Amino acid sequence: MREEIRKEVERIVPFDEVESRDKEGVLEWIESGVELCRLKKPDVSPKHLVSYFLVVDGDHLLLVDHINAGLWLPTGGHVEPGEHPRTTVEREAHAISRLR
Repeated sequence: MREEIRKEVERIVPFDEVESRDKEGVLEWIESGVELCRLKKPDVSPKHLVSYFLVVDGDHLLLVDHINAGLWLPTGGHVEPGEHPRTTVEREAHAISRLR
């Protein structure tokens, strides 16, 4: 799965120098061999994958109040061990659709 995630990150075309440096840092993190997923709440491993996605309705974006972060963020969730980040998005989108 690490290789698939690395390939996803490599496909990102940076918008500017800051994003370019961030991308390189993420690739170094992936290549380091450390655990990429959260194994235990709240933060084991301290740095871990999260997949966010945007719900767009015309001129509106859905943001959620992330209580622990104290921020309004796009919908998403933690990537589970062995899970592809796209699968995380599918799981979380399905969870959101059940709230309707």
